[in-house]
Amino acid sequence: MVNLSPALKSLLEAALCEHYSATVSIQRVTPLEGGLTNRCLRIDDSQGGRFVWRPQSQVSGAFAISRSREAAAQSLAATYQLASAPVCQLSEGLLVPWVEGESLDPHSVESQAILIDLLVRIHSMEGRLDAQDVRTQCQHYEQQLTLAKQQTLKKLRDRRQWQLPTDPLAPVVCHMDLGSYNLVIQPNGEPCVLDWEYARLGSACLDIALFCRANGYTPAQVVSDYCALRCIEDSAPVRQAVEAWLPFADYLALCWYEVGASLYGLSTYQEQAQRLYRQLAGMDES
Repeated sequence: MVNLSPALKSLLEAALCEHYSATVSIQRVTPLEGGLTNRCLRIDDSQGGRFVWRPQSQVSGAFAISRSREAAAQSLAATYQLASAPVCQLSEGLLVPWVEGESLDPHSVESQAILIDLLVRIHSMEGRLDAQDVRTQCQHYEQQLTLAKQQTLKKLRDRRQWQLPTDPLAPVVCHMDLGSYNLVIQPNGEPCVLDWEYARLGSACLDIALFCRANGYTPAQVVSDYCALRCIEDSAPVRQAVEAWLPFADYLALCWYEVGASLYGLSTYQEQAQRLYRQLAGMDES
């Protein structure tokens, strides 16, 4: 168990009192396992409720995470019954409900259908969210790294001479991390999407590419099912764009793991970064 600062504890208890319209106190605070960028806390209160505290910190700043942007995205998703509505958003972070339920097996055919349907539903949401170019996000990550790392990544970019793909689809609300690990099937059978920290207005095809990488799917079947659900008659241009976005998705992940390695010093992060670097560098040698 961990202790919140008295000031933050007071702020959160005030938010919970407003949430319940009753007096409430925080009984227990425990760190959540997993979650590479968040270091979130579970909060148990005197009313029997459970919540997740998602802090705004130096670490979240290094990963270009804005809790206010996350709150806006999750609030929008809640209006479409895709997420739970946040309880409160403070300068110190975001408080959201704990979601009870079961995780999804990413390897089952049923799971793939559920996830693609959710991707389409997210892309169909209408609302005002900030937009951010993937190059801007990568540049932010690069700036967190040593000069030597930056130079290595620049050489990789220069060798590939990447140009952003032309998208056949209009910009949409993107989750940017819709892996099975960010989905809970609630006791009523309804799915709830978690972790909206990277959500923004952006390229549907990039989001599909990230979706494929997150779940280990190949683009062909995903794009076919996605286009069918969105009533897109010609899926070929979408598939071509998704495949063109895959190296950018991999480079974004490479930068993300490099930042994680520099922050936490864990070998698993560096190993993932090296694997992605070799993969991207090898594409030039063929």
